[in-house]
Amino acid sequence: MPPISLVLNIIVAGVALFNFARAGHLSLRFALPFLSSIPFAFFAGMIKLPQINLSIVFIIALFTASATLLISGMKKIESKPDKVRRINLNQKELFAVSVPTGAGLGTLAGLVGIGGGIWLSPLLILTGISDTKKTAATASLFIVTNSIAGLIGHSIKNTPDASFLLPLALAVLVGGIIGSKLGAFKLDHDKLRIIVGVVVGVAGISLTIKLLTG
Repeated sequence: MPPISLVLNIIVAGVALFNFARAGHLSLRFALPFLSSIPFAFFAGMIKLPQINLSIVFIIALFTASATLLISGMKKIESKPDKVRRINLNQKELFAVSVPTGAGLGTLAGLVGIGGGIWLSPLLILTGISDTKKTAATASLFIVTNSIAGLIGHSIKNTPDASFLLPLALAVLVGGIIGSKLGAFKLDHDKLRIIVGVVVGVAGISLTIKLLTG
């Protein structure tokens, strides 16, 4: 499961990164310190957990991501735009926050095969250190780099099934093009965050049921 999900992450987040960067929302000065995650994603990707342990970690990760997405999305929608709290960090403060955050999320991302941006983006919104569009661009870069590192680590022991991967890759490519264009140029990103939070929560419930009945 992790190698396949990492390949899909690279495809869809790569498309999102292109569109958000094209729309002018990517700040490398802000995003690059979070890429301390890369070596941690690589080494965590080399760890092969037993299926039951991987499923448990994955379920916890899904529910955590769902909760943070829902909380951040509802918080932004309920707040008036002129009263949203923003924190401006200097470069030293940004490094102090981003390096350990990137390391922790990179480890989790490489372990379970999720790029990590699904946790990073709500954290940036909830702490007030980034606006929604810059957060989406930063998370896209975070996902792409972590997924590549994690995939390299996983590929040492596991090779994705190409026949199973191809139709999924085509589907996420089309979805990524449509969704990232809408998110970068048109739609309210906070409402989309709530929708994604619900979908991720449903996925967590489904996997929990399968684990308990399986």
